[in-house]
Amino acid sequence: MNRAIFTSASLLLTLLASGSVFAAESADAVPYSYGMPLDVARVISIDEPNSLTCETIQAKMTYVDSQGEEKSVTYLKESSACANS
Repeated sequence: MNRAIFTSASLLLTLLASGSVFAAESADAVPYSYGMPLDVARVISIDEPNSLTCETIQAKMTYVDSQGEEKSVTYLKESSACANS
């Protein structure tokens, strides 16, 4: 029984630690402001939460600039559910 509790606690701590890594990763993203110049040479990914309702959501674009550096920017947009409205 003690081994099961220890294993469960270890798993929980591992999940919590990995969640903080993801939070730190998204903290590197710069929030977009209107008129902000972007130097996008190639888009790597665009991530956004799934939403079943038409609403404003925060998306994150990860890209490579003309200097070859990987950067991220967050921005507000309508969810894809709005296209069906």
